[in-house]
Amino acid sequence: MKMTSLKNSKNFDRVFHDGQRFGNRHFQFYYLKNRKSTNRLGIIVSKKVSKRAVVRNKVKRRIRASYQNELERIQQGYDLIIVAKKRCAEDPYRDLDRSLKHLFYKTKLEKS
Repeated sequence: MKMTSLKNSKNFDRVFHDGQRFGNRHFQFYYLKNRKSTNRLGIIVSKKVSKRAVVRNKVKRRIRASYQNELERIQQGYDLIIVAKKRCAEDPYRDLDRSLKHLFYKTKLEKS
């Protein structure tokens, strides 16, 4: 399955304003049903996480990789936004992966 991204600020604003939200120790997660057959993912890693672009990009790559691993197990047809918290830069990939799985489980986006 191909991964698509949320691109423009209008789509981001719609998810932030109208969507559901859930958070855990690593992420703030927003999701909203869309009219498409696939999910669209937006990842936000601000300078609060790290001032260094290398670290922020590493966090984005880790989130994207973890999402790719879960892609077959989650429901399709949603716009998703994952906002990284500060501790994402410090914790290992295993913890980030576990937190993302936890988000999908708690928001009932996992396929049954």
